Amino acid sequence: MLLAAAVAAALFSAGCSARPALVRPSAPLQTASLEQLVAAFNHNADAVQTMSLKLELTARVGKVPKPRVGGYLLTEKPSNIRIWGGVPLLGREFDMASNGTDFELSIPGRSKFYEGQNAVIPESVGSPLEKLRPQIILHALLTNPIDGGDHTLIDPDSKTDEYDLLVLHTGADSQDRVVRDIAISRTDLLPKRQILYDADGYHTTVASYGNFVVHDGIPFPTDITIARPADAYSLHLQIDKGGITINQPFSGPNPFVLTPPPGYSVIKLSANGEIPGKVGSR
Repeated sequence: MLLAAAVAAALFSAGCSARPALVRPSAPLQTASLEQLVAAFNHNADAVQTMSLKLELTARVGKVPKPRVGGYLLTEKPSNIRIWGGVPLLGREFDMASNGTDFELSIPGRSKFYEGQNAVIPESVGSPLEKLRPQIILHALLTNPIDGGDHTLIDPDSKTDEYDLLVLHTGADSQDRVVRDIAISRTDLLPKRQILYDADGYHTTVASYGNFVVHDGIPFPTDITIARPADAYSLHLQIDKGGITINQPFSGPNPFVLTPPPGYSVIKLSANGEIPGKVGSR
């Protein structure tokens, strides 16, 4: 009897200490029409005219990450962007700016200054990151509204927990092609992923967004990954929530124009890389 009582007590004690795993309830799914999705997306995109972000940037070539650097990213509509990064004590490792058509890239550690056009990307490069252009980053930042001349529709094959918003552009051949594919979460109706297609339909930018914060009434992601699968590189931007400034004018000299420092080699880029005879120093 004593043994039976002891066993029963032990089982009772074990049963009381074992607790079922907590299962967090999933957020309820929201419903929105196509018109509401487009209007909300464009409202948030149009609300941003200038932007300054303090961030940490990690580049990845293939599956190999590069060392993380701290930096800043500035934008000004319609097409100005500048981004620079470096590490403490060593200073800036790179500084890149663009007006939408042309770009400049300064590499202080090599005393080199590159000049080129966003639309001209070499086929053969030493590293996939040499195919990076500032506008690729700019177009992935959720600040470009859907063009009013484009067609939109919700993909009928969208997942249950998201709306797949397709943006189609009618080309010169009168054929529609998808130029943007925006996945919008139904838990908060905010973008979670965006695919932007180049004119060739092959090269794409795949951007994902997370950890949104509301700044001046505008929801903005603080965790952004920008991948170029065909070019085998990606960028991870971790934005300092306290380092976001929106719609403040930039004072002083134009921050979106770079000039080569004295003694730097100036290299002009073409589709084949460096142009012989065009390399000099200033």
